[in-house]
Amino acid sequence: MEILTISETPNYNTMKITLSKSRQDHSSTTYTSAKEGQPNFINRLFTIDGVKSVFYVMDFISVDKEENASWDEILPQIQETFNQ
Repeated sequence: MEILTISETPNYNTMKITLSKSRQDHSSTTYTSAKEGQPNFINRLFTIDGVKSVFYVMDFISVDKEENASWDEILPQIQETFNQ
């Protein structure tokens, strides 16, 4: 799975990341921590300091960051997560 686009949202603490593959189950889920049974890429995102939650639906995720975290530090790490 690859990142196609990264877009700002009206909420400064949230970025929309469009992916190259869609969910097969056509559902949506909000994740707040790494847990067994979740997609591996979701769990890897929670290894990044400042990631607060991830909403996954269709072909995109919305990543919420902690208030004091910086997108300049988080986004390169998110991109690296998908390059693994």
